[in-house]
Amino acid sequence: FAPIFHELGHLVFAAATGMEWVYFKAFCLRWVRTDGKTRFSFTSPFSADETQVMPKRGGNMQKRAAKYALGGLIVEGAACVILLVTAVLLTILVTPTFILWGAIPYFTYLFLLNVLPVEYASGKTDTLVYRGIKKGGDAEQNMLAAMEIQGQLYEGKSFSGMDESLYLEVPQLCEDEPLFAVMLDLRYRYYLEKADFDKAADCLNRLAQAQAYLPDDAVVKIAAELTYMHALNKDLERAEETSKVCKTYLTGETATAKRVLAAYSCAIAKMDAVSALKAQAEECLTKERVQGLAKFERILLSRIAEE
Repeated sequence: FAPIFHELGHLVFAAATGMEWVYFKAFCLRWVRTDGKTRFSFTSPFSADETQVMPKRGGNMQKRAAKYALGGLIVEGAACVILLVTAVLLTILVTPTFILWGAIPYFTYLFLLNVLPVEYASGKTDTLVYRGIKKGGDAEQNMLAAMEIQGQLYEGKSFSGMDESLYLEVPQLCEDEPLFAVMLDLRYRYYLEKADFDKAADCLNRLAQAQAYLPDDAVVKIAAELTYMHALNKDLERAEETSKVCKTYLTGETATAKRVLAAYSCAIAKMDAVSALKAQAEECLTKERVQGLAKFERILLSRIAEE
């Protein structure tokens, strides 16, 4: 129960600061929210507990992120105090409750584990993240920029409708830092929407070069975008090669998959397929909760010729 309380603390403070969860894992329980659906599954209790959120609006991101970072510690600290007081009162007034006394050491251990400002193999503790947010650490500056972009996307702005400084005026990170790929992906979409294809291709190629540090699902999505760019350039040989990496992904009912297939169909002059795929993409976009992403996809779809 200790990690569940900890992660629920992050959820509570995220909701209080205008964010919604997209991933929640505590102990052996995991929930993932994708494509408007919530999926539950059991997972290894030994894998890292984690909560991921998306801001529902932009603005004041530093203070909001700081509260979210400390949410787990605050709730778990409160749980430790409540457990201890309850155990003491029951012992004095009724009878010793060994379940409570047995839970207190681990609740306290997990609290102390996260209250120390250190970085473990699984990542930074909440206190270290909070310190980075307050002091303007390189990774945390990138995180705040990414969260601001996500918040404005949720409000309905597309990538090119935001201030360019959000994408460019952040410290450079190493390739093995997770936020390196996050920011590079956001820049790719910014340049792509602005039709600056040279800079977009450069971002995408750098992402492909860093795939050794990325999870499998991210590699697949990069391959899909590479297929899209090759199709725009009428480079069918490379498009077919990269499409093999994301073959299963392209069969999915997502606007991105339909856009990639529409671009490829246009490249091989199958215009009937282009119209059908664009209509399917539009149907997928009616279910998209982040309106800025829907706007972005519609802009790209509108550029795929039908004549």
